[in-house]
Amino acid sequence: MKFTSLNLRGFEDWERRRDRIVHHLRHEDPDVVFFQEVVFLPEISPYDPVHVLNRQLEYPHSQTTISRLQVGRDYPVYREGLAVLSRYPIISSEIIVLKQEEGDEHNRILQLIDIDKNGERIKLANLHLSITDVIDYATPQLAEVLDILKARGETRILMGDFNLTHLEETSSMWSERYIASTETPYISYPKTNKRIDYALIPREYVFDTISVSDDSLSDHRAVTVTVSPSAPAISRTRLLGFHE
Repeated sequence: MKFTSLNLRGFEDWERRRDRIVHHLRHEDPDVVFFQEVVFLPEISPYDPVHVLNRQLEYPHSQTTISRLQVGRDYPVYREGLAVLSRYPIISSEIIVLKQEEGDEHNRILQLIDIDKNGERIKLANLHLSITDVIDYATPQLAEVLDILKARGETRILMGDFNLTHLEETSSMWSERYIASTETPYISYPKTNKRIDYALIPREYVFDTISVSDDSLSDHRAVTVTVSPSAPAISRTRLLGFHE
């Protein structure tokens, strides 16, 4: 399967970027697209930008959650969240609000999506963790996400804006169950020449390809990965992320 993640940057410079995003996604043709920084700004549009994009992309299934509410810089009220477009039916969706550390002005959410791929239940997670420029808020948020999934006895394909420059430094939290897109060098935030957007996949899978877009889509580059089962002998139950 093929997955793309893009921090959308809301409607910023939208007229210039919109068609470029559509062109890139049509070219990559992912099965699922994860978006972060999906805004609702009625001053600009009565629809969020993913809804606008999907008029051209025509993915048959979508799930958008805009649940963050804060004081805006350019608009009095700023509403933001996460969205997923999928080629396959979305059979379950859930939003979990993550703990907000003291001093962190952002409350973050975890978007859990299950899709039905030809009778198989594929479990996904879309996330956007907090900025770590001064204080590292992202690492405890990632730990909370992994703890939630572990307590449920499941693994998921996780993609999004982790806001961690060196995800590999947190590997003690996830390396037993997951492998990361860090195995391939790339830059996803060109402004500071950093990699902060990633995929974490259960060890039942392997990465076939990992690539990034050019710089014309957003302030982030889109990250695209293709994954496949690591071995044909893996049982269907484990392949889908369930653990007995």
